Amino acid sequence: MPWPPAVVSRRVALLIYGLALMLYLTLTGLFFYLGFDPRATVVLAQLTGLLGLSVWLARLLRLRLAEALALRPAAPVHWQMALGAAIPLQALGGALQFAVLRELPDDSVWRRAMEESIGQFVAVESGFDLAMLFLAAVVTAAICEEALFRGLLLQLLRRRAGWISAIVWSAALFAIFHLNPIALLPVGLVGAYLAVLVWRSGSLYPAILAHALNNGLALFGLPLLLDEASYSRFMWPILAVSAALFGAIFTAYIAKTTPPTHGPPPPWAGLPGETHPAGERAARPNASGCPQPGDR
Repeated sequence: MPWPPAVVSRRVALLIYGLALMLYLTLTGLFFYLGFDPRATVVLAQLTGLLGLSVWLARLLRLRLAEALALRPAAPVHWQMALGAAIPLQALGGALQFAVLRELPDDSVWRRAMEESIGQFVAVESGFDLAMLFLAAVVTAAICEEALFRGLLLQLLRRRAGWISAIVWSAALFAIFHLNPIALLPVGLVGAYLAVLVWRSGSLYPAILAHALNNGLALFGLPLLLDEASYSRFMWPILAVSAALFGAIFTAYIAKTTPPTHGPPPPWAGLPGETHPAGERAARPNASGCPQPGDR
C-alpha cells in the first residue's frame, strides 16, 4: 500500500491521532499513578506518546524521517514570522480564553478542573521545578506536538483535499487533544497558525520556534504584564489591538511568501503501488530512462 494512501489518508490520520491520544493519556495516568512529578509526567508522555510514536511510524514504514516530519531548512522570512507574531498571538489567545472563562460561573466544573490542573502543573517551589516546567511546557511540548500534528498528521491530511482543508482539520484535532473546552478556540487558532507556517515554509522548524515562544510567553512573559485583572478591565481593547497586530503581520507574511513548489519528493514518492492525487503526479522513467511528466 502506498504511504500515505491518497484515498483514505484522512482515515489514516484519524487512526494515528486516536492512537497518539490513547497512548498519551495512558502514559500520563501511569506516570501519575507511580508518583511522578506532574511536569516529569508530561515530558515522558510527550517524548513517548507523541515524538516516539511519530518516529516509530516513520521508521516502520521505511520513510525518511526528515521528509516524513518536514525537517527541512527554512528561509529567514519564516523565522521572522515566528518571532514577530509571538506576542500579539499570545495576547489574542489570552483575551479569547478570558472571554470564555468570564462567562462561566465561579463554581463551574470546567473552571474548577482547569484551575486545579494548571495550578498543580505550574506550582514552583525550587529551581528544579522551574527548569522542569520550562522543559515540559516549552521545549518538549513544542518539539513533540509539532512532530505529530504539523509533521506526520498534516502531511497525511493534505493528501486528500489540499492544504486549506488540512490546516482546518489539524487545528481542530490539535485543539481537541488538549482536552480543555475553555481553551478550545485559542488553541485551535494557534494550531491553524502553526500549520500555515509549515505550509508556507515547507519546514517544521519555524513552527517549533513559534510553538515554544507561544508557550513560553503564556507562562513566563505576558502574565507579568497582563494578569486576570488587566483582562477583566481592558479585555476588548486588548482583543482588538492584538487581533489587528496579528492580522497585519499575518497578512504581510502571506503576501510575501509562496508555498514551496519544488524540493525533495514527498515521503511516499516512489513506493510500490503509489498513487498521486490531482496536481501531484510524479514523473517516472520510461524504458529509456527518461522521465515522462504526468505519467503514473
